[in-house]
Amino acid sequence: MWRGMAKKPVVIAVDLGGTNLRWALVDLQGMILHRGEQATATMPDREALINTLAAELLASGRKADSLGAEVKAAALGIPGRILPEEGIVAFSPNIPALNGCPLGPRLKTRLPWPLVMENDANLFAFGENWLGAGVGYPHMLGITLGTGVGGGLILNGRIWSGTAGTSGEVGHITIDPDGYRCNCGNKGCLETMASGAWTVTWVKEQLAQKTPSWLVELWEKDPDAIDGETLVVAAKMHDPLALRAFARVGMALGIAIADVVHLLGLARIVIGGRFARAWDLFHLPLKEEMFRRLTLFPPEKVSVAPAKLGDDAGLLGAARLAWEAVGQKLL
Repeated sequence: MWRGMAKKPVVIAVDLGGTNLRWALVDLQGMILHRGEQATATMPDREALINTLAAELLASGRKADSLGAEVKAAALGIPGRILPEEGIVAFSPNIPALNGCPLGPRLKTRLPWPLVMENDANLFAFGENWLGAGVGYPHMLGITLGTGVGGGLILNGRIWSGTAGTSGEVGHITIDPDGYRCNCGNKGCLETMASGAWTVTWVKEQLAQKTPSWLVELWEKDPDAIDGETLVVAAKMHDPLALRAFARVGMALGIAIADVVHLLGLARIVIGGRFARAWDLFHLPLKEEMFRRLTLFPPEKVSVAPAKLGDDAGLLGAARLAWEAVGQKLL
């Protein structure tokens, strides 16, 4: 495509999740030139994961060459507590085979380009800050709603990793000290009130207590048929229990966001992830609760918005991280 000219510089962005491994070739403008995907379940252990990652990274390098492009660096996003400087996955609840794994050093010996790593929620925020709903905001918080609740903090246009890779964990702010026991060990975390999985759990408990709902018949027939998508459909049909569930999600998010804004003075919050597709069902109770609690911060100075980049936010955040790792100014 660019034959006869200098090769087009690209980076390889990788998003390793509990369900899928996704990768892409991305240029300086954030354009995705090529992408691939593979089920994480096809990599059942640590060695299989490392071998597959190395193989797909090298294959992406060959694909770039076939397109007349040249790979300058690669970046990898992984859920859990990541130590970017050391390249270590300290703890990954969704990919336990990588717990304690020196993934960065293991991969670097097999790759001809620099490789950097970061938490996937941080890269979601970094991507939205570059090309999505966070453009123009040097300070912002990204929140991902899915099976759990993740967070990424951007300060002065850069990822704030904090100490030991633990910053931005908004999902583990305590909302209800007497609430559910979270998977992290604490009680009443935001994750237990605003994630898809925990919201489904709450709805099923309400149904078991005979709370009026159109979902009763479905729950009695097959409890596993009730999931996040089911709740969205029910709420859009004005089911009273489903509407209460999303009001609860919004209230919890509003409390957590007000806490963060009071602490850091952020002007922008961006919410994404699969469960955030229910934005229209929870954003009003979220904003009502947030504004009610912003007693020392001017409410007009903060805005909460849905993410714009969809599933590509993490990939584009990884691409941005890779470009910055080689000192390349983004266009």
